[in-house]
Amino acid sequence: MKTFEAVATREGKWWVVDVNGVGATQGRTTTEAQEMAEDLVTAMLGTTARDFVVDIVYRLPDDLAVEFEEARRQQRLAEEAQQRAAASSRKLVHNVLAAGLSKRDAAKVLGLSPQRISQLTADPG
Repeated sequence: MKTFEAVATREGKWWVVDVNGVGATQGRTTTEAQEMAEDLVTAMLGTTARDFVVDIVYRLPDDLAVEFEEARRQQRLAEEAQQRAAASSRKLVHNVLAAGLSKRDAAKVLGLSPQRISQLTADPG
């Protein structure tokens, strides 16, 4: 199955889609832009939609692209912080249990449920 690469940029209320090596079309929504790009390939190359895929990369205007990348960066930082927090929690629970507390007592002292203690002590593999 052949794949056609395309780039869609926002111009006013339209997504303008440039299908590499085929031509350009437009649509008001991403769904319509996809459909129009597929129709363009079908019409220009005399093929059927089941013979190809149009892979569209959507480009936001520069100001929104910067904002989008910052949001993604913040999301990655939050995910990394969550992973560090989970590792710290597992280590803490392990150390509390190693100090002789039962799982039930550890849950009470740490303000966690016994189920959460079991989750944190479960073998991840």
